[in-house]
Amino acid sequence: MMKPRVLLPLAALAAAWVLSSATAMAEEVEIKLASWGPPSHFVAQARADWIEEVNEAAAGRVKIVEYPGGQLYDDKDMHNAVARGHVDIGVLLSPRVMGMVPLLQGVYLPFAFDSLEQVAEVYQGESLDIIEEAMAKRRMKLIYTSFVDGVQIYSTNKNVETLEDFENLRVLSTSPMATNIFSRLEASPDSSIPQTEQYMSLKLGVADASLNSFVNGYFQKMHEVAPYLTKIDLSFPTIMVAMNIDKWEALPEDVQEIMLSAGERMQARSLEEAIAWEEKFMAASAEEGATVSEFPDAEMARVREISSEVWQEWAEENGPEAQRLLELNLQ
Repeated sequence: MMKPRVLLPLAALAAAWVLSSATAMAEEVEIKLASWGPPSHFVAQARADWIEEVNEAAAGRVKIVEYPGGQLYDDKDMHNAVARGHVDIGVLLSPRVMGMVPLLQGVYLPFAFDSLEQVAEVYQGESLDIIEEAMAKRRMKLIYTSFVDGVQIYSTNKNVETLEDFENLRVLSTSPMATNIFSRLEASPDSSIPQTEQYMSLKLGVADASLNSFVNGYFQKMHEVAPYLTKIDLSFPTIMVAMNIDKWEALPEDVQEIMLSAGERMQARSLEEAIAWEEKFMAASAEEGATVSEFPDAEMARVREISSEVWQEWAEENGPEAQRLLELNLQ
């Protein structure tokens, strides 16, 4: 004989549903962060501290788990992965993102900025608002920016000290705007050789000079094959922590605030550490035989006069927001 089914009262069913829903909502959400680069770099160390701070403050609600060393994506593809939601958070190298977000060129203008401190200022206020809005349109939320040391000139023959020293200089460049400017300086820029192959190109005499920072250049041993280093602060790349916009908007507001607040501290920390690291490895290069000089201010004024034509052309091609960025960042 079939036993009669026991029907739970409606109130009991509702209570059970609420309890199960509350349990599901209380489950900790894992957020995947994909990164690249050496873990010993100060930017990576600060990022590890940011993750720890966020995880501690939002314990039981969200947990950021880092997948380092390019396990998921490298710097070439990271912005696409974040925009498409293939990863929750990614570490972006700003020059790599400019193809997707052209307005980032407005804070990466060759020969436009005097110092890293000046670059930090353009990542604030209205200028930052324009950049954040442009990234949001491509499905990315900028959480915080890390600053690194500027791009300098490594030469095989002599230090670059005048505008005339650029003439016929076979310089390796990976930036389209910088390549354009070098052409107008009557240099012979070559953008066909990737950064990983530039050491051998200089060693074999394929090129006269390349562009690199003092920190990266030291670890890549560029000063061994191009021992004449000119501090010219051609440009200042940044490293950005960004989240897929849909996943960002799904987070509770207080968790968002935790991430942003901790990010502000890491951004300020990166500025101090970038300046210190540049000084340290500029000195280390000199101790190992490099000749280090600084490009004269009077000559820089001549370079900027030529460069400004390229900046203006870029702004005109990219609309009112680009023109406003140029106006803000060249005040």
